[in-house]
Amino acid sequence: MSIYRPARVLWNLSDSGTPKSLNGAGSANSGAINLISISDVWLAVTVVGTPTGTTPTLDVGLDVQDPDGNWYPTVAKITQLTTTAGRGSAYIGLHMPNVASTSAALVLPSYGRVTWTLGGTNPVYPQTSIALMGR
Repeated sequence: MSIYRPARVLWNLSDSGTPKSLNGAGSANSGAINLISISDVWLAVTVVGTPTGTTPTLDVGLDVQDPDGNWYPTVAKITQLTTTAGRGSAYIGLHMPNVASTSAALVLPSYGRVTWTLGGTNPVYPQTSIALMGR
């Protein structure tokens, strides 16, 4: 008999529960997130406001860390968000089907991190929510 484990928030980007404004070209990450008791993860990104700047882009993905501390980039990623409000998601884990390049079955290592990169000139993504859910 398997024990049902409800999904829970592992990490989210917010200002006290309010979506955050992301601005300026460059990359950032969440820092290490404990995945030790997690079998599957879902990465969700929502941009409510209209992005501004010249050709703004937002890429969000999940990196994982091997036992020696090496980071393997972007084992799951959302489809790039550009000039309109929108959303994207990606999922990966032990119980995930192998569907195109968006997901694959994977035994998750002990640690992961969410990464995001803003591109373009003076990009601003207002009211942006990024969350990593796991179970």
